[in-house]
Amino acid sequence: MHVDEFIKMNASERSAKHSQLTPFRDAIIKLKNEGFTERKILEFLALNNVVVNQSTLHRYMRRQADSQEQKKKATETVRQRQAAPNGDVPNKSPKAVDSTKPSWVPDHINVDELLSKS
Repeated sequence: MHVDEFIKMNASERSAKHSQLTPFRDAIIKLKNEGFTERKILEFLALNNVVVNQSTLHRYMRRQADSQEQKKKATETVRQRQAAPNGDVPNKSPKAVDSTKPSWVPDHINVDELLSKS
């Protein structure tokens, strides 16, 4: 049997990876932004017949924050590429390179000055 056939035959039995917290995502974010603790958010969820551990809520909130941060970075990158005429992401702070100084020497050290003192 081919894997695609198996998937078609058992499509209704496939488990959807869907957190029970997802329907309350906006409410959770709003409560957190309003300064409510995770314990108070758990109380709110319990009032809505959703009972999870604090670690589960914390992990869910962290994933949501990480997801938002990734979306934000992706949007910034797209905007930078749109602003650059050739599509390259511009350097945020171009740095002058001194070809006579090794890369491992800190910027505040003047190699020429050190050599002239010897």
